[in-house]
Amino acid sequence: MANNPNQPDIQVNNFKIHLSAALLLTISLGIVSNLWAQRNVSYRELTMRNQDQPVSFEFITLPGNNDETVTFTSVFSFSHSFLPFKKTGQRNSDKQFFSTVNLSMEVFKANKRFKKRKRDENISVDGLEPMGRAFWSDTAYAKTYEQSQSKQKFLTGYLDVALEPGSYNYVLQMKRGEETESRISRTQFVRIEPYDEMKIGNIILGDQLQTDRRTSRLQLVNRGNNVEYAKDFYLMAYIPSYESNAQYSLSINKLNVVDKDTSRQKQVFATDLSPDQIRTGIRPSISSGDKETFIDLKSDNNGFAYALLEVPNSNFANALYRVSIKKNDKKLVSQGTYRSLWIDMPTSLLNLDVAIDMLRFIADKKTMDRLSRGTQMEREKKFREYWEKQDPTPNTEFNELMAEYYRRIDYAYRNFTTDNTLGYNSDQGKIYIKFGPPQNINRKFPTEGATTEIWTYKDRQFVFKATTGFGDFKLVKDQSK
Repeated sequence: MANNPNQPDIQVNNFKIHLSAALLLTISLGIVSNLWAQRNVSYRELTMRNQDQPVSFEFITLPGNNDETVTFTSVFSFSHSFLPFKKTGQRNSDKQFFSTVNLSMEVFKANKRFKKRKRDENISVDGLEPMGRAFWSDTAYAKTYEQSQSKQKFLTGYLDVALEPGSYNYVLQMKRGEETESRISRTQFVRIEPYDEMKIGNIILGDQLQTDRRTSRLQLVNRGNNVEYAKDFYLMAYIPSYESNAQYSLSINKLNVVDKDTSRQKQVFATDLSPDQIRTGIRPSISSGDKETFIDLKSDNNGFAYALLEVPNSNFANALYRVSIKKNDKKLVSQGTYRSLWIDMPTSLLNLDVAIDMLRFIADKKTMDRLSRGTQMEREKKFREYWEKQDPTPNTEFNELMAEYYRRIDYAYRNFTTDNTLGYNSDQGKIYIKFGPPQNINRKFPTEGATTEIWTYKDRQFVFKATTGFGDFKLVKDQSK
């Protein structure tokens, strides 16, 4: 837990927290809507939910190689934390750990029973006429054990099948590592429209746009319809029946999701699309290379029109958004949704009541009582206002001080929890939450008496003594220098 002694202190009400020099990305409050509103949820429950392994599947349609077909594509990614890694035996190599994945997609002519199925009923594909099949396999490598458990390293790929317009059922099968049985998805339904007759175009999200003299290719995001929080991204949107003399405009609205109702919206971005942001005569196709997936923007005299622009997502809060493109400010021609995803969001911020409760280490009783009263909306407003007053960068959307505080709670829980005490309630946890990692830790093991730990900071020392043999330490001295 060594730390840089030159890190700045920031005063928050009556306490200081020590900002980590490694906090390079300023971040703000993230809300997972379905958890944010739930009451009577404990930190421990949130910890279990926050251990979900990032796996994403996104299904998109692209033009076929001819006008009679449409390319139905599944783009997917698996975080390393989802994959079962094994050692390769190659020491001092970038490939000390490996994990294999095999995936297949089968498409069948639609089963009429599917539309009449009960909510939880899975329709069998036995006896259905097969219309297409695709296979994919790859191997993920990691240099260290930590990389093999990372939620921010991914194995990505795609499966695609050329289909004529119509209605279909499809299933996915996956096998990881040495699994003997494949995991089979539920039967899904998809209706494929003729590409040149689509009324509302789809959107595709990309991390980077690579352009040279001859070609352009969009590197897809590897999180489905999620983009990385506080990072700009590229948006590609199909514009059906494009008219060169029309004016097209794009708007992005933040969605306030309440019981699946997304009618409440707030516009966060709007722009008229310039001619250089719309590409015509394009027939996009999907490809892969260097462990990434791309959309290749190939020129074709019988191609289609697409809007392509960079979205200033770094200015937006962590939330769910709807992108819309309209023609002449009236007719909707393209639409889709995406979520700004904070991968390493502190656990407490998954739920409002837990986030408020964790303020007890720095807020007085009067403040806690005030923040805890009122409706969900009122408490959320007061919670945001509390942290806005402490924001070291008030002119930005992001509040790095709040994020650092809740990260410390996560650290205290992971490192100081024992059978007797939750980490953030322990003496060591409370000191860590308030002051951050010490510059030095000195542990002493006397021949007689309890084990002692001395935490040294720039202007003070804390002395802890073990009270049990299971990691419980009690603060016995707080000494300012």
